[in-house]
Amino acid sequence: MVDIQTETYERKSIMSPKNILFIKGTPDDTKVRLKVIQKNGAAVIEHTGSVNIHDYLQSDQFSKSLLILDANPKQEIAGMRFDAVFNQISDPDSHKITLAKLESMFAKLPPQVPLFNRPENIRKTTRDNISQLLRGIERLHIPKTVRIQPMSPSEIYDTIEKEGFSYPVIFRQAGDHGGVSTIRVNDEREQFYAFALDGRDYYLTQFVEYKEEDLYAKYRLVVVDGEVFLRHVMYAKEWMVHDKNQLEALKARQALSSRFNKEIKPHIQPIITEIHRRLGLDYFGIDCHIDKEMNLLVFEVNANMNVFIKTQNSVFKKHIEKIHQALVKMLTDERRRLSV
Repeated sequence: MVDIQTETYERKSIMSPKNILFIKGTPDDTKVRLKVIQKNGAAVIEHTGSVNIHDYLQSDQFSKSLLILDANPKQEIAGMRFDAVFNQISDPDSHKITLAKLESMFAKLPPQVPLFNRPENIRKTTRDNISQLLRGIERLHIPKTVRIQPMSPSEIYDTIEKEGFSYPVIFRQAGDHGGVSTIRVNDEREQFYAFALDGRDYYLTQFVEYKEEDLYAKYRLVVVDGEVFLRHVMYAKEWMVHDKNQLEALKARQALSSRFNKEIKPHIQPIITEIHRRLGLDYFGIDCHIDKEMNLLVFEVNANMNVFIKTQNSVFKKHIEKIHQALVKMLTDERRRLSV
């Protein structure tokens, strides 16, 4: 195991359980969400911007430890011993401080101890960088995205013209997820009253129409160690598909679940393999549309997507179990460790 202070390494039997250190981080603005106050008075805090794998991943092949990094550069951390590290900090827009701290803390990690989802690779997943990094992959369409810091609506429209966007254009605040601050700008009549145009970061993304048979279908794929898995698909009448506006579409979801592994996965795996190579991430998600010709229209690629919540009655439960199994296999794979 590794001691976070002394950085020593002890060889353990391959058969003995390992300890995996999972790391969360507080956002740069130091704000966290109070999820619930339990009967004993304990507060349960939700750390946005950190994917929650720790709470849901169970295996007799390893034990788990959790480290939460705050935005204080001088945070003191007691000695911890572990065999591998899984970085859950996954939002490069809202967690610049903790990603830098993580990179500094583990810069001298012994080569025998794998660090999954390295912070320097998480930094690649800003929306504007993804639109550049994934260009040129066959059968993958990645809409143009630029980062702006507008002080007025006119600056937004100037950028739309300068960058060669055509209407509609998607406008959202950097660091927000789930459509919280996302609108479609159809023309120059939008005044952006709901947004603080004070120089903070926003994204402009080219809208691409993807409706088929009068429905919008959004797939969530999960990639573990380069292999693609299905998390779910949602159908809606509106272009921005999310949990609250999705249609039941039970038969369609059941049919998709049944045919994904044999009819879809073999066609899209080469695309995913190239995405994985370019990103260098061990675990991440892709929100996209897959058309009848097996082309992918990417909405979002990052390591911050929910996978293990709301699974009990899911049509896609077997697919989610495969994601769980793949994560356990990756975290316990001895090939990840160099010989001492």
